[in-house]
Amino acid sequence: MSEQPRRPGDPYEVGYAKPPKKTRFKKGRSGNPNGRPRKKPDLYTELTRVLRETVTVTIEGQSERVTVQQALLLRLRDEAMRGEVWAGKLIQKVIGAFPEGPTEYDCIENQVSFFRSRAMFGLIAEEWKREKADQNPEPTETGNGA
Repeated sequence: MSEQPRRPGDPYEVGYAKPPKKTRFKKGRSGNPNGRPRKKPDLYTELTRVLRETVTVTIEGQSERVTVQQALLLRLRDEAMRGEVWAGKLIQKVIGAFPEGPTEYDCIENQVSFFRSRAMFGLIAEEWKREKADQNPEPTETGNGA
């Protein structure tokens, strides 16, 4: 059984990958009219947004605008300075949660090692140039009389 070619007047054939014409997507209409749903914010995003909001606090009689995060840390510092044990323990936990940053000594050591390596590379490059020059002496011009 061979398939006969369709003629212009023949009815539309419905089947696999050929839906009925009335159920197809209409022209000019999106297949997804509501669009992709918005992402629900996670706890980290919400916490970051809340901590970055600014508030007005009084520091030494002056009104200053600081972030909520700064205000909380200032309050925690003040409580620890008043002798509140819980505040001191909390500050120690906060400090312990962060990796230790580079100290001034580490920065100086990094600069010294950088300059040492630059000097070493400079010496190596000079030595390499000398060896190259020793291996390939420049040809001297000989007078041919031409």
